[in-house]
This record gives sequence, structure tokens and C-alpha cells, in this order.
Amino acid sequence: MDERASSRSFSSASSSVSNLSKDRSRSNSKKRNFRNKKKPTKRVKHTLDFPPLDQSLLSFDQFQELYVSNEIPIEKLRLLYQTYERKWENKQKELFFDQHKDEPWIQDKYNPVNRREFQEERNQLAQNRFNEFLKQYNMGGFNNINLTLSEMQLMDFFELNDHFYNDDPDVPFWEFQLKESIDITKAPFFGSDPNQNSVFIKNVPLPLSRADVVKALSSLPGYVSLTLSEPNKLQNYTRIGWVSFDGEEYCNRCVNDESITIKGHSLQFQKQQEKRKFVRVFKSVEYNKLLKDLQQQRELIKVLDKEKGISGNPLIEGPLKDRDDPTFNRQLDIQTLYLRRIHNYCYWSGAEFSDYRLLVSKVGYHFFRLDQKKKCNLEWQDIIQALCNRRREESSDELPLNELIDNEIISMGLKQRNTRQKDAYPCIFCEKQFQGGTFLIKHISLKHEKQYWEHQQSLRQQVIDQQMANNHKIERSSKATIQRQIFVKGLIDEAQLQENKIQLPINFAPRVQQRQYKDLDSIAQDKTQPAIMFQIRETKVNYNDI
Repeated sequence: MDERASSRSFSSASSSVSNLSKDRSRSNSKKRNFRNKKKPTKRVKHTLDFPPLDQSLLSFDQFQELYVSNEIPIEKLRLLYQTYERKWENKQKELFFDQHKDEPWIQDKYNPVNRREFQEERNQLAQNRFNEFLKQYNMGGFNNINLTLSEMQLMDFFELNDHFYNDDPDVPFWEFQLKESIDITKAPFFGSDPNQNSVFIKNVPLPLSRADVVKALSSLPGYVSLTLSEPNKLQNYTRIGWVSFDGEEYCNRCVNDESITIKGHSLQFQKQQEKRKFVRVFKSVEYNKLLKDLQQQRELIKVLDKEKGISGNPLIEGPLKDRDDPTFNRQLDIQTLYLRRIHNYCYWSGAEFSDYRLLVSKVGYHFFRLDQKKKCNLEWQDIIQALCNRRREESSDELPLNELIDNEIISMGLKQRNTRQKDAYPCIFCEKQFQGGTFLIKHISLKHEKQYWEHQQSLRQQVIDQQMANNHKIERSSKATIQRQIFVKGLIDEAQLQENKIQLPINFAPRVQQRQYKDLDSIAQDKTQPAIMFQIRETKVNYNDI
């Protein structure tokens, strides 16, 4: 028994010694690894004070000479120069805005009151178009609509020798010129031609506001609407325009008999020249996704109808059509046509415009689907569905001026009262606090009517100036990202968009010949998943063409 116990104690002691030696060897190896480990290279952060941004832009050579003593690598210096260029451009836009912000065309573009009036005008026109569409729909006028084309129809309808043909699988559609013998306004297409029943205004001087021109044109018989272009920088910032009438006889009378002078400026009218019509044809449609497209269109119509005060729309009533229903394609085509006609929204481009003429000039007179399955790597239907979801979530209807002033009064109270209760909205005229901004404004308007009116008058111009600056800043930042390339790989869903913080725009409709595709080494090596580089426009509300 003693020998066994002694052997056990010896074995345990030897094992403890061996474990201790192992621990020591491990610690020594860690020390050696720590000594041999290379120290991380310290990154040098270069910060520069840029040249004055309110002066002329320096060339890269001039920019480089200013910082010769800083010993900055040439690659880093080029990046800094790009930042300098961007800051200089933004500063020049700010200076230009400050110099011209009191001019009528700038007020039309950024003033919340003018923009609100334009929005109400658009809403009224949409309601009028809806009433006309509803009459035709109830009479079965769209029963034979068909926006799906066969290859034989491509030969019959389009000038195939003069089209923007592209077999790149990443380009989801073709652009064709429509033959002159084809009337796109009749069945089975039911498109609209903005050149019909309209006249052209060659020169709209800058001193005239949009409201001035609309007021003068409203006196003409048959007047419907006005479209104004952006000021042309190369022609002293003059604008061109189009006037729509309710019939061809009113157009002829305007061109032949009418002469309008507004504040000493005369408007010259002429008949709109006929232009060749281009349309787009979707190369590949995944039919298993069309049911989702039908549902997305219906949800989008609900949102847009609500914004424009439209109710009683039969297209959003009743159950959804099944994919095997023989009237499924007809319902899809009618909803596509409705979005274009009523809301100036091209579903298959994911593009929205403030005017139908602009929609036609950017994305074509119509958007057809080819009745065959061609391979197309671009997950275009996923993209347009993502754009549709984003448009449904973000309303383009701006707040009226009185609500903007109320929000400013509410924020004044929140800033002044630091001792307020949690989630309480204090009154700036008394000690009372409320659970919401709506109750606060109601209290102020009833109990402090005189002070409320005085604050509204004093804050009016301040809120207008602040909102104009905000609108200009939003547009400036949006236009700065026009050329930004976003890399989308594989399927697109809302979770991925939110995770990667990719902001897809509403107004995304580049022409085929304007698109730029770039081959990257990473794309060439990874052939298992589809990938595409595409250009993007991030304009939330397209007011640039008012």
C-alpha cells in the first residue's frame, strides 16, 4: 500500500512539473511572438486649410504648389484636390443663390409658398385627368389594351435600323424609334402625345414668375397647363415653355391670333414641331415576379392618389388578379398606364416627374414588354420594386407655410424651457405644457390669439428664407451625387438596402446612351453572381422643371 501511494504521489508530482514546464514554454513562445511581431504602421493624417472658396478655382498644378512643403504623396494630394473642387463648387452655388434669391425664377424654384401653389396646381390637373380616365375605364375603353409585344410586332412598329440597340445583358431594355405610321395614342397602346394640343413658347424672360405667366395664360380659351424649362445658362438664363390646350382649334387660335404682354415682356407662340417618338422595350420579364409588380403598383397608386386628393379609384378595389387569370396582363397594363397618365410615374423605369411632357422626353412615349424570355443579368424588377417601396414610404407632399411656422413656434418652446417635463411641449406664453405639438398649437391659437398672430407675421419671412435655403441645400447635395456610382451585387431587398445605407432615388431613369458601365477586376473574377455599376439620381421631388 505504501509503495502504491508513493508511486501515485510521484506520478502526480511529475505531471505537475511537466504542466508547469509546458506553461512556461507557452509563455516564452508568446513573448517571442510578441517581440517578433511587427509594429503597425502609423498612418499619417493630412489636414489642409483649403484656399479661399469664394475666389477663382485653382488648377491642380497651382494647388500642388501651395503645399510643396507639406510633403504629401501625390495620390493623397489628388484626393484632397477633389475635395477642394467639391467644396469650391458648393460655395459658388451658395454665392449664386444668395445673389439671385429674390428673383422670381429662384422664388418659383425654392420658395415654399410658390412650391405649394405649384403642388396644388399639379393635384388639380391629376384630378381632372383621373375623371377622364375613369369615364373611359367604366365604358370598357381599355379592355383591349396590350403592352406586351412579340418579335414580329417589333419589326412592324419600329425603325430597327435606327434604334439604340444594346445586347449588353446588364442593360434591361432597348430604345426604338416608332414608325410615323403608328399612332401610339390609339388602341391597343392608349399612350399620350404631349405635342398634340400644345404650343411652344420660345422665350420666357427671367423677370416673369410662373404665377405671372399662368395668370395671363388662364385668360386664353381652352387653356389647360404650362410647362417651363430650367433657365438656360448659355442664353442669359432665359426659359422655354409649352402651353397645353383642350383642343387643336385653341392651339391654332393662340398661334394665329393671340399676343400676350406681361409686365412689358411679350410672349411669342409657335406650333410645336413634330419629333420622332422613341419608346422602350423591356428585354426580359420574370413572369413569377409579375404578381408582385401588380401588388406594388396597386399600393403605389393608393399613396399617389392620397397625395393628390383622388378617391373612388376602382383599380385599387377588389381582390388581386391571379397570375393564371386571363385578365391578369390587362390589369397590369391598365395600372401601368394609369401611373403614367395620372401621376407621371413610369413604373418600369422607377421614374417620377412633375409633368407628363418631361416623362416622355426622359423615358419615352411608352414602355413595352417583350413576349419572350431573354437572359438579362440585371435584377431590374427587384430594383424598380425597391424604388416603388421607397416612394410609398416617403411622401412628396410638402407642408403648407402655416404648418412650417407652427413647427418653428413649437421648437422655440422646446429650446426655451430646459426644465420641462419629459415628452412635454411647453407654451412660450404661459406655464402650461402639453403632450403633443397639435394640442400646444390649438391652445396657443385659442388662449393667446393676439400673440400667436404676431408671431406668425414675424416668423413668416424667417421661415420662408430658412426653407428656401434648406430646399437649395437638398437639391445641391442631390445633384452632387448624380455621377456617384453605386455597386449592387446579387438580389436587392429592403433589408440589404437599409443595411448598406444605399439610398435609391425616386427619379432614376437614365437614357441608354447616357449609361456608363465599368468593368472591375473583382467583377471579372467573381462570375457566380450578377453585378452591375449604374448611375443614380437622388432627387426626392422633381421641382427643377417648374
